[in-house]
Amino acid sequence: METFQSLKRRTTDLLQSIPQSLPQPAISTKPTIPTLRGTWEKVELPPLPRSSHTVDVVAGTAYIFGGEFNPRKPVNNDVHVINLPLSLSASADSYPVKASPPQGQNGGASAAKEKGLTEVPLSGEDATPEGELVEQVGSSGPAGASNLGDVPPARVGHASAVIGSRIFVFGGRGGPDMSPLEESGRVWVFDTRTHTWTFLDPAPAAAGAVARFPSSRSYHAAAAVDRPRHFAHARQAKSETWHDWAMGDSAKVGIPQAPIVGNVAATAVDEEDEGYGTFFVHAGCLADGERTNDIWAFNVRSRVWSELPTPPGPARGGTSICVTKGKIFRFGGFDGKEELGGQVDVLHLASDQFNDFISTGEVSVTARGDWETLTPIPQTDSLDPDLWPAPRSVSSLLPVHVHGRDYLLLLMGEGTPSSDGHNAAGNFLADAWVYNIPTPRDGSIKHTVFNAIGRKSTAREGRWTQITAEPYDDDVTDELPSARGWISASVVDELEEPAVFLWGGVGDGNVRLGDGWILRLG
Repeated sequence: METFQSLKRRTTDLLQSIPQSLPQPAISTKPTIPTLRGTWEKVELPPLPRSSHTVDVVAGTAYIFGGEFNPRKPVNNDVHVINLPLSLSASADSYPVKASPPQGQNGGASAAKEKGLTEVPLSGEDATPEGELVEQVGSSGPAGASNLGDVPPARVGHASAVIGSRIFVFGGRGGPDMSPLEESGRVWVFDTRTHTWTFLDPAPAAAGAVARFPSSRSYHAAAAVDRPRHFAHARQAKSETWHDWAMGDSAKVGIPQAPIVGNVAATAVDEEDEGYGTFFVHAGCLADGERTNDIWAFNVRSRVWSELPTPPGPARGGTSICVTKGKIFRFGGFDGKEELGGQVDVLHLASDQFNDFISTGEVSVTARGDWETLTPIPQTDSLDPDLWPAPRSVSSLLPVHVHGRDYLLLLMGEGTPSSDGHNAAGNFLADAWVYNIPTPRDGSIKHTVFNAIGRKSTAREGRWTQITAEPYDDDVTDELPSARGWISASVVDELEEPAVFLWGGVGDGNVRLGDGWILRLG
């Protein structure tokens, strides 16, 4: 009978021989390219060719405004509404909406002349009161906005962003000479609930001060946040007893046996009409032909423009920005000589608070410190080579949430400018990338654990991953969007997967494209 010691020795020899008995596969020494799967679905609609337009998605419906079909000729000031196919059985449909102010109102400029400043509501028809024109800073155009109409004229190269159910639009070029439209800091507002236009002009400055706002521009970028939103309100009278607190004021709500109907609705306030959020505008091409690198924040509630710290790098047009997790992110652009890239610039935001120990609320969104720059991570023994998208301009940068993580999605764009700069079409890109936004704990915990056990870190925090694109329909093997720039895209929150909607742009041969696509990630 075999002894325990000999059995143990045989077992040990057998286990030690296993690695030598296994086949040795050939392992490539070339770095692997990380990818993320994505699918493109073409939205079946009649063509609507245009570029230098804006696309915004609100509650599963896309709104296309402005742009050009023929170079330097704005199409019109209609808003094209597209109901997106949000289920397998649904189909898309679209229709145009003519530009009009709210029904029964003559717009803001003329109405404000007959009102005092305190009577001008924030819902839109709030131009500068008569005799209190806003003084313009940094532009040679006329001061004030009283000569502007009640709806935005046709334009190209403008920028937009969404706050709640409203779309905010700033800038662009148009008119007979196709120069940046001089609108004295006005922000146009399209209400997707009523399909009407209003506007917000900068509030007049205090006596002796100068109201500042961004110069007129085109081919700039815009983004928005829904803060400040919680404002301080007058404190209500304190109830004397718990019964009074629970039952409320009987003079307003009545009693259970005889309730007063309609009082609550009569005093209800639409927070969108009151205004909330902050609208950001960055960079672009000015009226004198120069580019700029400034960034401004427009407080929707107070109608005040404030300039934020200037980002690093040269002045540029065609750049892209987005806001997520309390930060502004920027990528790319064109400085007049070359396409920009190779870094992601970040500005942390903070919300100023009001607290007088009686009431509290948010006041404004400001910058917290200066800009930071994220660059490629150098290759080391514990990290794979860091791959970055090519420099580009006139692309789209959007925040998306995939597999529990926050990403920046970079879509297409112009990779090589023409010999005439942005006055003609260059070489375009068809790729899509996601940037895994780093968080403080990623570097301090995960990388420490990997290093402690002697394992290479495969974490993608702070790194780019290229999307492997496929058709959404398995029966269609070659239907993918073509390379393009001068595009516009927006996040779609109503689908099961993280998704964005893209429309139009300029393709090879300087051709305006009129197709729409949904990109799903995951």
